[in-house]
Amino acid sequence: MSDRDNGSSSFHPGPDTRPQSFAPAELITCDECLRANPPTRTNCLYCGALLPATGNERNPQPPTQPVAENVESASAKSGFYVVLAPVESQDLSESSLTEAAAVLDLKTAEVQVAIGSGRPVPLARAEGIDQASTIADRLRPLGIRVDIFREDTLNLDLPVTRIRALEFSDDGLAMTPLGGERISMKWDALILIVTGRWLVKRVVVEERRHRSGAKLLDSRELFSDEPWMDLYANSNDVGVRVYANSFDFSCLGAEKSITAAENFTKLLNLLRRRALKVEIDDTYRSLQAVLGSVWPLEPQTNKGAWRRTGVGKVDVSTVTILDNESQFNSYSRLCQYVKLHGLETTDEEKAAG
Repeated sequence: MSDRDNGSSSFHPGPDTRPQSFAPAELITCDECLRANPPTRTNCLYCGALLPATGNERNPQPPTQPVAENVESASAKSGFYVVLAPVESQDLSESSLTEAAAVLDLKTAEVQVAIGSGRPVPLARAEGIDQASTIADRLRPLGIRVDIFREDTLNLDLPVTRIRALEFSDDGLAMTPLGGERISMKWDALILIVTGRWLVKRVVVEERRHRSGAKLLDSRELFSDEPWMDLYANSNDVGVRVYANSFDFSCLGAEKSITAAENFTKLLNLLRRRALKVEIDDTYRSLQAVLGSVWPLEPQTNKGAWRRTGVGKVDVSTVTILDNESQFNSYSRLCQYVKLHGLETTDEEKAAG
């Protein structure tokens, strides 16, 4: 036992400090020297390099300043959106379009598409109300009607409720989620459906790493494209979502087709016929360029499985995923908020009258 160990045990008696043993599967391979390390370490025992995040996650260290991190996290969610007012038409001159594009750092054609959509399109995100007001004040003289919404009013932190089946009746519809109890909704309560497509791109890279460097073994790209729709009632409750490829279209009865794409369209048309107050927003795909400036798509990279293939050699796979789920969630919740806000205003006007 070293002198340091003697001193440590003298002043801090308590837990057993004898060396731990770990199974081979628990050890972490250093990306730099390819040597195995105990999962309790954050830096390599041999070369000092930072070990892969997968190892650190097994024994997470408490943050040194939890209060500051919480404040920063809360601040990140309290931004403001400058949103195009959902009106039928806003005719702008070429010079106004060009100036608006410069203010928003967008292309003129993108601004034109947003204005022509007649939808509540977010044109910019600001960290504070002063910045958002400045952007709005520069757009309004150009003939562009905009509103400002707080980011935390959109319930972006609430999860999506995924449903796998529907049942129809004369009064309304019953929805079966993947987990939990069935949800009922009257036909008159269904006021908004937002449609889009779930686009996912996966890039898989396989490398053979050794002490002298790395060699590319294989690289491939995988794409998936799936229709989906969000259904919202005339309440502040978060809506429900239909994923075309994992939904039971038996509710269509004799109209059910072979492909999910055809059934998805038939289901949307059926809901349109039965819910007389519903509004269907199918503009998401055409607005993706504009939405990307406010809600950019961010790739997520994860290290996959690794295996030792020889002395000092390890095969490692890296998977990078890019998808639009977070972006669509944000746009869909914004459409719900604007729809309910308009309904609330109408009710107040009726009460005042």
